[in-house]
Amino acid sequence: MNQIKLVVAGAVALLGTIAFSGHFSDPAPSASGQASAAVSSSNTLRIGVDSTEPVYFESGGATKGFDYEMAHSVAEGMGVEPEFVAMDFNELFPALRAGEIDMIGAQVTSTSELEREFDFSAPYFSTYVAFLTPEGSTIRTRGDVNGKRIAVVDGSVQGSYLEEKYHDVEIVRAPDVGAAIELIGRGEADALFHGAPYAQSIIKSAPIALEEPIVYPVKDAPIGFVIRSGDQRKEEIDEVLKDMVLDGEWLRIKTSYFEADPLSDVFRDKGS
Repeated sequence: MNQIKLVVAGAVALLGTIAFSGHFSDPAPSASGQASAAVSSSNTLRIGVDSTEPVYFESGGATKGFDYEMAHSVAEGMGVEPEFVAMDFNELFPALRAGEIDMIGAQVTSTSELEREFDFSAPYFSTYVAFLTPEGSTIRTRGDVNGKRIAVVDGSVQGSYLEEKYHDVEIVRAPDVGAAIELIGRGEADALFHGAPYAQSIIKSAPIALEEPIVYPVKDAPIGFVIRSGDQRKEEIDEVLKDMVLDGEWLRIKTSYFEADPLSDVFRDKGS
């Protein structure tokens, strides 16, 4: 019962966050923004997704995924046809810059660095991170990582966060998750620091046995859809997200993938 109350409270607070973020004006359209505005009348919304569970994946012949369902509902609410383009995460932003996709839906955390180049929708989730360790590891809590070698995917927000918040770890950068797990298997890293929503998928596919993840939320790190700066569809996307909270669609999707993880306090704090 307490968990249900937390999830509902998160939904109500998320609505407040969406309403609050709607008061900000969009930045002046750049050249890329003008280009994106020119295609805003299209009947198709091309959505770049990371082809990894639980963002976007195939199961029993059906397409599933938290970000997939969220983006699909947003497109429907806008009255356009969603077209999903699956690719590796590191390909998403170049594709958005090039106009090959219109929006990214892949658990992207809003950061000041990204906001300098792109626009973010109102948040639809909160950032959770996780330490993944090999079986038998002495790392049992996040405090145990001090003095350890921690692998991160190069260029990821987790790498920047680890660098900023953990000063007594040795950061080992890998090109992708598979390479990071290989570092752990060879004894060249003690843990992987990555987005928590991906943890179970990584554990299932890893060639070595991994412990259950050490998961915790990051404050002031909302997740939103990413669009080109100045894209006039931002206001429409935000309005659909607000409606999804009001009619219960957001809560249904969220709890089907993250039932055990109510939203972090960041939404309740800002929503109030």
